[in-house]
Amino acid sequence: MSCLICAGSAEDLQCEGEWEERHCPECGRYRMSHELVLTLMEQGQIFDVHKMRAWLQAQRHHCQVPSVEIHEALLVP
Repeated sequence: MSCLICAGSAEDLQCEGEWEERHCPECGRYRMSHELVLTLMEQGQIFDVHKMRAWLQAQRHHCQVPSVEIHEALLVP
């Protein structure tokens, strides 16, 4: 499976509800809403990898597995 942020190799983890969960050696472990995944695919958008990794790292101070929803996506302009 591939990382939803950097497209590198990642482990797909079981996750309850409307989420995709991945563990990437570079981006770490995170959850992403199905709504965001579908929006990215439909619009052909990609993440700003460096900004998303920094955001995930900051979120890990508050929770073990950060959850990325559509309003938190840091995309390449």
